[in-house]
Amino acid sequence: MEFSPALSVNSDMTDEELDRYFATYVPLSNLPTPPPAKEHAPCSTTSISTSSSSPSIQSTQESSSPELQAQATHLANLVPSAHRPHVDAIRGFLERANLPDEVVAFAACVLDSLSARFAATWREELVSAEFERDLKDFLRTDMPRHAHVSPDVIALAALALAHSFLVDRPRSSRHWSVKESAGVYSVKEIEATKRAMLRDMDYGLARITEEMVKSMMADMQRPKTASSLVREGSVSKAERRRTLSINLSGTAIWSHGVQTPEPSP
Repeated sequence: MEFSPALSVNSDMTDEELDRYFATYVPLSNLPTPPPAKEHAPCSTTSISTSSSSPSIQSTQESSSPELQAQATHLANLVPSAHRPHVDAIRGFLERANLPDEVVAFAACVLDSLSARFAATWREELVSAEFERDLKDFLRTDMPRHAHVSPDVIALAALALAHSFLVDRPRSSRHWSVKESAGVYSVKEIEATKRAMLRDMDYGLARITEEMVKSMMADMQRPKTASSLVREGSVSKAERRRTLSINLSGTAIWSHGVQTPEPSP
């Protein structure tokens, strides 16, 4: 048995003792030796490159998804509310939800089936949900929260109802609150809106047919849908202003915007 020079010179053990030693030797631990730590690149360079390229990435995403803008605009047009919903917020719901076109069209059919009295019943449902808060939240709130709820949550609740009706494994209301709405709306607000919608349409989700969904998909894919709000908002004030014409019979004289009687002879 051959050993290293240092071991053979400095050791007083015989060959038999060494054999017995190595025969009974056990490692100090059964755990393997950890691999060497990998060197990571500096975070500053990565963050700078990411931040510098983020505007171009965002602009590319906005330009490459005109169908989302059309769908968001169409859903906003169908929300029965006195206050106009925000198209950008609804588009954010669609981007984070990543739903098929059939689910979005079904949600549009749900919104289209709501009656004109839905806005009032929805507010009442929010009030009843507000009373269900615990005492701690009630003491921390100075004003009723439902007064600040945007009608955007109606479109979000319609997407949640459509997804739960068509998909075998639906997402929970907490999922829609945390992810799709990015924490803007609470679980109680989403649940209250869903209850108001179901009561208004008499729980008639099954009455939405496949032909209605296909027709709604065709309406959402029309190019004019995406630009309808833009054309309405781009009307100049001069076009909306009525032409003022004054035709007075008599002897009065208009001079520099002031009416004066005609000079006497």
